[in-house]
Amino acid sequence: MRYLVLLIFPLLSFAQTFHLLEKKLEQMKTLRVSFVQKVSYSWYPKPDISKGFFYAQKGGKFRIEYEQPERMIIVSDGKNILIYYPQEKSAIIDRVENNRSAVVEALFLLSKPLSEVFEPIGEIKNGRSTTLVLKPRLKDDEFYRVYLEVDEEYNVKSLKVEDKEGTTTTVEFLSMSSNFSPSEDLFKIKLPQGVKVKKL
Repeated sequence: MRYLVLLIFPLLSFAQTFHLLEKKLEQMKTLRVSFVQKVSYSWYPKPDISKGFFYAQKGGKFRIEYEQPERMIIVSDGKNILIYYPQEKSAIIDRVENNRSAVVEALFLLSKPLSEVFEPIGEIKNGRSTTLVLKPRLKDDEFYRVYLEVDEEYNVKSLKVEDKEGTTTTVEFLSMSSNFSPSEDLFKIKLPQGVKVKKL
């Protein structure tokens, strides 16, 4: 019985952390994040590093503004997704339905409960922060395992995603705020004149 208790207690602990994080995310209507993103490849020693801002609103609207190493804007009004390259004066527009991912909708778009998409399989304590190890419930070629680091108040500090090929994408949250009132144009798809547009 003693050994059974020792096995069950850690499971209860990270199940509680997972539940409290899910509850906090469910209370968010909008989200604004300043981030640093690092992509590491198993076949290449130097990671790709980029910086920018991310905005999301419940219902699937989002905006990503990459500032470094080059400007790129990705915005969705909930129906279409626009990828705009200002330096090249080119853009791609596609339907949201062609790019759906339950993992992305749960982690970034505030559109799905965590427990619907992920199974918590572990928890790592590191000082005042906790890292949840999550496994997608459905097979996803892009997401094999997810590591979600939160502080004592269940604010997300970083997110690391592994795929089956060994590529890892780490997003460090430099600052995060929620439930702000977005401007009317934040999630609208607008392009300057002279931009070459390709529709998929």
